[in-house]
Amino acid sequence: MGKKILLTLTFAALTFVALMAYGNRVFCRYCGYSSSSVSSLTSGYCSRSPQGAYKGYHQPYAGGERSHYFCRYCGHKSSSISSLTSGRCSRSPLGAYKGYHEPYAGNESGSYTCIYCGHKSSSISSLTSGRCSRSPLGAYKGYHQPLE
Repeated sequence: MGKKILLTLTFAALTFVALMAYGNRVFCRYCGYSSSSVSSLTSGYCSRSPQGAYKGYHQPYAGGERSHYFCRYCGHKSSSISSLTSGRCSRSPLGAYKGYHEPYAGNESGSYTCIYCGHKSSSISSLTSGRCSRSPLGAYKGYHQPLE
């Protein structure tokens, strides 16, 4: 009887550890690849690295797991990081549709603020649709970017 309880407790502990590892997954901000640790994530080359396909390493996404994700450049909504990052972004810093969507790491809220000029909007898509007077690219040459 004691061995059966010990085996049950061991199985429960291993299941808990496995669930915790799955719940604490680390995702690549460029392609959505998931890994159990930052070190294992960043040791692999990324298919959507800004340096070119497989020319740069995976970079960890600063936000946690969520039910949906938004693009930080255009506000596009998706149910997973991998589906979000697979699409090209109309407001990519590289040019329209020249780069991929990148996940917004901040929390979802009722108000978003531009990091450059302080302009506020009720959604990421409405914030990023306007050109910014203090964009690092020059006055009104770039779009508002949300504070994360």
